[in-house]
Amino acid sequence: MLHTLHSLQDVGQHYQWLQQMRETQPVWLDESSGCWHVFRYTDVHRVITDYSLFSAERNLRARKSSVSGRKRGRSLLVMDPPDHRQYRGLVSSAFTPKALARLSGRIAAITQELLNEIRPKGRVDLVSDFANPLPTTVIAEMLGVPTSDRPLFKTWADALLSRQVKDSEFFKSDERQEDQALDKTFDEMSDYFEQLLEERRRHPQVDMMSDLLAAEVDGEHLSLEDTISFCIVLLIAGHVTTTSLLGQAVRCFNEHPEALAQLRAQPELMPNAIEEVLRYASPAWRLGRMTKTEVTLGDVTIPAGAFIFAWLASANRDAEQFPDPDRFDITRTPNKHVAFGHGIHFCIGAPLSRMEASIALPMLLEQLPGLRISSEEPLELFQGTGLFGFKHLPVVFIPSEQKEMILQS
Repeated sequence: MLHTLHSLQDVGQHYQWLQQMRETQPVWLDESSGCWHVFRYTDVHRVITDYSLFSAERNLRARKSSVSGRKRGRSLLVMDPPDHRQYRGLVSSAFTPKALARLSGRIAAITQELLNEIRPKGRVDLVSDFANPLPTTVIAEMLGVPTSDRPLFKTWADALLSRQVKDSEFFKSDERQEDQALDKTFDEMSDYFEQLLEERRRHPQVDMMSDLLAAEVDGEHLSLEDTISFCIVLLIAGHVTTTSLLGQAVRCFNEHPEALAQLRAQPELMPNAIEEVLRYASPAWRLGRMTKTEVTLGDVTIPAGAFIFAWLASANRDAEQFPDPDRFDITRTPNKHVAFGHGIHFCIGAPLSRMEASIALPMLLEQLPGLRISSEEPLELFQGTGLFGFKHLPVVFIPSEQKEMILQS
């Protein structure tokens, strides 16, 4: 059965279920929802990579909001080639190694600002006080959003992440009643970005919003709806993965102190450790695709027009690809996980997320001595079966004043 994640105990049960499905029903039809599910690495890799057979566009249509009647712009997440290739090219330049290298100093500065607030306290919510504001601030600065408006982003992100779509809704999106709360959130974000984009039209600046307004596809500028959609996707997708990655890294190090000790002794292993966190605690559990034609996976034939969930978290624990897959090993190599997807839909923000984590985690571990997850408060995960991350992660550590006293004694 599909598990709703409320606690780490639920996560353990979920991984056990994924292993059982890999071994007994690697291609499975959930008759209650009409959705198919694939669990083995080879099948997952094929589904998320072969866009000629498996469409990211699903059965989604440009829909009207029940609140405002505004047409939703297109999203990179649900585009197939050639549109996907053209539109992805508009923003991919912002995530090249050269472009990201210019951000590294700013990421370190933002990290230090957050740590300066945290260090004297000794007890914080790592998500709300660090893992969320760091990537949110970075992506907001890239877009060109005023600092004073950034608290809005957390409100919107929390609203979107609190509602994870149920399997049955993928086939009933045209018939089901619209989620008014979700529509309201999208309308608020759309109105906000529309206002900022109008300001950029009059007064262009050196930021991504100005770049999107100037961009052209086949000689035509993006529509306002598509530009707004780009901004929303970048805002949400640009911070969710990093927020989850930072929280899960602390959780993994907390549960595997031997790995943390090894990392302290060999700090050059940090990039490997980040990749192992992504594999071991995949931020996205699964991706959805729709079959363009009848297709066979393993010995199972799936009809055209069927919706398939490709389980990234299951693929990343497949023993056929990863020896001893349930062991957290920061020296694991090779580590060809699919936490960020694969192929044309490989997460465009993955290089940024990796860089943020590679800068922030060493600073976090160095400046918050004795960092551990608090046993006095319950951990709170995102509920559902789509994302694996913490809504709240209470941690404790030696506060800076006490550290100074220890050093002086």
